[in-house]
Amino acid sequence: MMNHWLVLWIAAAIFAGCAGSSRFVVPEPPPDDQKVVPVPHSREINLAADNVSKIGTMQIKNLFDISRHGRAIFNKPKEAMNVDAFDEVYNSSWFTNRNGLAQMNIADFSRGPDQSSGPDTGNVWTIVAAKTQGVTPGFNIRDSRDQQYVIKFDPAGYPELATGAEVVSTKLFHAAGFNVPENYLVKFDPAILRIGNEVKFTDKQGQKRFMNEDDLAKILAKIQKLPNGRIRAVASKYLPGKPMGAFFYTGIRKDDLNDVIPHQHRRELRGLRWIAGWLNHFDTKANNSLDMYDPAGYVKHYLIDFGSTLGSQGNEPMPPEIGREGIVDPPQVAKVIGTLGIYKRPWERDIEIKYPSIGYFVSADFRPEKYKYIMPNPAFGNATNRDSYWGAKIVMSFTDEQIRSAVAQGQYSNPEAAEYLARIIIERRDIVGKYWFDRMAPLDRFALQQNSDGAQMLHFDDLAIDTRLADATNTRYQITVERDAEIVAAAKDIGNRTAFSLADLRETAANFPDSQWAIIIELTRSEKNWPQPVTVFLKWDNSQNTFHLIGLQR
Repeated sequence: MMNHWLVLWIAAAIFAGCAGSSRFVVPEPPPDDQKVVPVPHSREINLAADNVSKIGTMQIKNLFDISRHGRAIFNKPKEAMNVDAFDEVYNSSWFTNRNGLAQMNIADFSRGPDQSSGPDTGNVWTIVAAKTQGVTPGFNIRDSRDQQYVIKFDPAGYPELATGAEVVSTKLFHAAGFNVPENYLVKFDPAILRIGNEVKFTDKQGQKRFMNEDDLAKILAKIQKLPNGRIRAVASKYLPGKPMGAFFYTGIRKDDLNDVIPHQHRRELRGLRWIAGWLNHFDTKANNSLDMYDPAGYVKHYLIDFGSTLGSQGNEPMPPEIGREGIVDPPQVAKVIGTLGIYKRPWERDIEIKYPSIGYFVSADFRPEKYKYIMPNPAFGNATNRDSYWGAKIVMSFTDEQIRSAVAQGQYSNPEAAEYLARIIIERRDIVGKYWFDRMAPLDRFALQQNSDGAQMLHFDDLAIDTRLADATNTRYQITVERDAEIVAAAKDIGNRTAFSLADLRETAANFPDSQWAIIIELTRSEKNWPQPVTVFLKWDNSQNTFHLIGLQR
């Protein structure tokens, strides 16, 4: 049976969504999803069934979803269910606001999720599990401090490729706000490896048995070594708590009593579309996520495995078709068949890999709105303009210095390769930002301040100008003021000033203590008008003789 607080929250959300435009309704916060709950059942993902569902079942369901088509026709999409009055995401078991709301300093940014210096490479590593399937082998170890790690390697012939991508992307996804593992770059002497008791092992013949020294020698023979004989790897620390299996990008986990918002309607999962595309994280399937029953008594949701991001596909450089074609792409297949193979896809003419440690990662033809993930993602498919602007805003929050700091954590031996990677990440960042800042007025960070004469000023930032995607000299703002949906101050051009005085409104505000004030800001830049203004809502407080910000609408 549904809890009473959940019923009340859903009712409030529906009321807010149905309320007329004349009055802004402050949304109720979603239920706390970090309450102590019973341990859910651990589950395994049937990857084949999940893929069939995304390619077939989900597409057919959407095709016959009349309400979905109706919302599209009337431009009334279903908005995310976990945003606050200022269209931001609440901190939760899924997401923590970091760089997007307040710029992280370089020390915190570079540290990322790391809580230590990583595994002890000066003492014995005991192998507790081995991975023999796939192109790149690996194993799990316990170090001298009794901490366990998954050890991942670079593919043969491509030193630094997967390990660098894993560490760099970990720093960026963490700063964006997502839960990620502690991934440490290590260089260790293989002589410290010892096989633990009864380590399960599957050989080439598919026979399951216990691992022996010969098995370890064969694994190490496949791994590229540094000139000094040491091995470069990523040590991914075991996540705290009990593994519960992956999460899906749709529906809820029914045995997690805190999980009440359908995943396809979570803002952070919808907005992830633009963050993942920026970093070429094409494989945003369930199997690259993990739910953990946290020691604090609730389920915490993680993104994992970033070795197939940027220019790395984990076991090789990223194939150039990644991001340009899905695993099933009928339009592209039709073009090839229709021209009897004469048609060449754009990516087939551009496959240069300049730096083996970076792989294939370019910005020249990057089109974030056309970026194709390996599988349809239901959260991405439900992303609205507001969700997408939010995701792009996070992408644009990363400074050049922060990006170069993240790349430095990859410890690339070739400085030119490191600079190339940083430059491409920066260029792709700006492409994402320009796309959405040209479609949604990027006015943000609204705040009320008093000037020297005591008058209140409404201040805001133009993110396109702040990030050098637009020029202030070509920008103008027009302000209209409404009180309870009635215009009380006609449109006024304030030039390119990002501040508006409320002094004139204060003279009459005390006479309307129950009224709501709307400051409607329209943006014009180089003769381009944004179709939707940003409206900021205020409430007058007689007891303090001041206005308060209560929310905004995009």
